[in-house]
Amino acid sequence: MSRESIEEILKSIGSEDVPAEARQIAQEMSEDFSETLKQPKRHIFLEYIMKSRITKLAAAAAIIIVILGSINFWPDSSEKGKWWLGPPAAWGQEILAALDTIKAVSCREQTIWIESDGSRHTSSTWDIFYVSSDSYRRDIYDGDVLREIQWYVPDGNNMIQHYVRFDLKCYGALRHKGSFGKQDPIERMRLYVKVLDNTDKLLGEKVVEAHNCVGFEIGAGKYDDNPKEWLDRVWFDIDTGLPVLMEYERACPRDKTQTDFHPHITVQDQFDYNEELPADTFIPQEAPEGFINAHPDEIKAAGDKEQKE
Repeated sequence: MSRESIEEILKSIGSEDVPAEARQIAQEMSEDFSETLKQPKRHIFLEYIMKSRITKLAAAAAIIIVILGSINFWPDSSEKGKWWLGPPAAWGQEILAALDTIKAVSCREQTIWIESDGSRHTSSTWDIFYVSSDSYRRDIYDGDVLREIQWYVPDGNNMIQHYVRFDLKCYGALRHKGSFGKQDPIERMRLYVKVLDNTDKLLGEKVVEAHNCVGFEIGAGKYDDNPKEWLDRVWFDIDTGLPVLMEYERACPRDKTQTDFHPHITVQDQFDYNEELPADTFIPQEAPEGFINAHPDEIKAAGDKEQKE
């Protein structure tokens, strides 16, 4: 591009169209341009170029165009839909906005046990996890049999867990300190979005449950006081930006007091964001007739005592 062409660009922008701040920045940056990129004196030709008026004009033109056009120098693959290659600050806000529209969500939750030899097996106990804005519920299964339902409802700054154990024919309620925020996959998703600009690993693309997804691996220590060995992986639907698969790998105990710790991965999948849940989903049910108000441990202890006698 000739010197006249570059000068024409600046003239075509016009002083009336260019904010004073932008023109000032362009002027200052162009004056400093040669000094910033100056090479050792033996590179006489390059030094001459960087000091030339045409280079300064090019720099000024580029700066003004960037300011006015908001050109993004992050990897841009928008034509291919690869939004995750851009800055998380941009697309992260879109995901957060999508999450804010969700009234309720359900997903399957199961545990994969990691043995000392590295082998893995999936627990036969799993649950369906229902979440609203302030409550949640777990329907826990042993294989195909519903074993227990737990309802967690807010009580001031705490939570009350109501439960019905069908296998032990008991029911009751327990109080827990604090809310269930970190158990909520949507709340956890918000945490992930905030730390994705410092993600540990981009896992690439793969198909999950017939959804084209992109995955990230994040150290759990980046959003809480967790061991560095704890890893979380989340797979986003490329089209919606919502999570399709979330994995929480816990390869070691939180501290030495957990002597019975078993390394495991908690998996949440089969997300349903269009869940039309009945109005009473998060309202604790009455226990069936004949069930007793007791803690499951009490029922088990009583059963063990009878067997010994």
